[in-house]
Amino acid sequence: MKNENTPEREELRDSDSLPETENKDTQAAPAAADEEAAGAPAPSEEAAQEAPAEDPAAQEAGAAEDMTAEEPAGENAGEEVPDGAEGEDPKDKKKKSRKERVKKDIRKLRYGGVATALTVVVVAVVVLVNVVANILNERFPINLDLTADKLFTLGDESREIVSSVEKDVEIVVFAEESTLANSSTEGTGAILKQLHELLGLYQSYSGGKIDVTYVDLNSDPSLVTRYSEYEVTSYDVLFLCGDRYQKVSIYDMFTYNYDYYSDSVDVTASKVEQMMASNLMMVTSDETPQVLFLTGHGEDAYATSGLKALLEVNNYEPVDLDITGSEEYSEEAVMAIIVAPEDDYSDSEIEALRTWLDNDGKRGRHLMVLVNYAADCPNLYEFLSGEYGLEVTDNLVQETDANRVYQMSASYVYGDIGSSDYLTDIEGSRVLMPITRQILPTAGTDTNSSLFNTSLLTFPESAKLVKMADAIADPDNPDQEAPPQFDADEYPIVGGAMATSWTYDSDNNRIETNVIVLGSSAMAYEMFSGMSTVENEAFLLNMTNGITGNENPVDISNKPLEQTSLEFTTAQQNIFFFVFVAAVPIAILIVCLVVFLRRRRL
Repeated sequence: MKNENTPEREELRDSDSLPETENKDTQAAPAAADEEAAGAPAPSEEAAQEAPAEDPAAQEAGAAEDMTAEEPAGENAGEEVPDGAEGEDPKDKKKKSRKERVKKDIRKLRYGGVATALTVVVVAVVVLVNVVANILNERFPINLDLTADKLFTLGDESREIVSSVEKDVEIVVFAEESTLANSSTEGTGAILKQLHELLGLYQSYSGGKIDVTYVDLNSDPSLVTRYSEYEVTSYDVLFLCGDRYQKVSIYDMFTYNYDYYSDSVDVTASKVEQMMASNLMMVTSDETPQVLFLTGHGEDAYATSGLKALLEVNNYEPVDLDITGSEEYSEEAVMAIIVAPEDDYSDSEIEALRTWLDNDGKRGRHLMVLVNYAADCPNLYEFLSGEYGLEVTDNLVQETDANRVYQMSASYVYGDIGSSDYLTDIEGSRVLMPITRQILPTAGTDTNSSLFNTSLLTFPESAKLVKMADAIADPDNPDQEAPPQFDADEYPIVGGAMATSWTYDSDNNRIETNVIVLGSSAMAYEMFSGMSTVENEAFLLNMTNGITGNENPVDISNKPLEQTSLEFTTAQQNIFFFVFVAAVPIAILIVCLVVFLRRRRL
């Protein structure tokens, strides 16, 4: 009997689908075996003889093909055959396998494409954030200033001044920018670096109103001619606003101690922030109060210098007036200061001062007198006592309490700040008053009176008095005994007081003249005004601002340079440790683990 499968097998061997045909024959054999087991009649001997004998090589090839069909190689090897797939057409199975491979390839491509797109997006976002951050930092700068004294950070007062600038201001620094930017953080280098950093913040906080330019006069001598009208030199800083200008040298922006033995300079404090704010206010303010310094009578040069420095950086214009000559009092000045004269005033000089203070009955002008501890000026003192109730005595204040003296000197005493509308923020604090003369207020304290006194600086019962004549050292008598001390008639002892003389103008507005008398001129020395343990600077400035009505003072203190290097507190160390040693590495590990788990399932 002729085998029905034989012609088909022969035909498919010559085709391109040979493996699929062989798989079909292989699947047909078990089916025939099942039929025999079920009792199907076996083929006759004739049919067996008629069936052509297969070539052994062909049988081996067929066996190999059968094995290939049973255990497909490649990705499908070892996969379980789904239920009901035993009789599945090999062509369909092959197509299904190819579809699965295509699906996996598409899935890989999809995830790979998403990863690529995500990478591109992240890079773009990082670039965009960096650009936006730079723009925002220029407008709203964020500084991480780790210096102990916050040397490279603008204080609240400075930020308020800079942010409120409404006029265009040009600041010209006559030095190379790289010299300032690359300076060290020690000594004068710290001053240069601080100036560079704060100038950058000025530009940012001003919203573009302040423009900073660096000019090197050495590299381009023609620039000297351009700025000749300002008489600038190297390391000057010029502030320009309209037709107003101010000039300051970098060398005036710090305080220092000079050691004569080693011929060295030790920079002790920075005045950069203070000087910059002051000069900016001077060129942008519509009004700058003028203060007269009366000269010609041997005034205390150190106290004068200290007061001028304080007022100049707080939006005042100090002007010298030699009253012994033909110069006249300025009508624009709101205050006059007499700083410890050695020689007395003449009657005509007293009369000129009285006339200026009266201001044709309009008042509104004021006077501050710092007394010379060793000079006798009867005309001046009689004027103060007779017209303002402030008597300058011949008594000097000494302290018996070691906690109330400076450097163990009984004459370098600490005074207590009294109560006044102008001193509310520092009331009860101390002021250092070296060699102070006692002041006696005699006009009373009734504020309803047309003339009344206010005690500004006082000393408790531990303070004693000595006669000025006994306390003055005799250079010819090195063995001079200490002067005898005695109690004051009344405590507390007054070392500084104010007289207020007031009336009403034609519009029923109160107008007044204030006169302040301070028993120590040395309290205005810059070395004492800059001390952090006393309020000399704040006291003098508060009183001046109060009586003149200055609405634009620059209340910025010097910054000590005891330590300018970067330092970390314990809290900062803990934060940095947590962020960079713990949080960041853990976050990176988590991200890597998530990416790994997701990728391994592709």
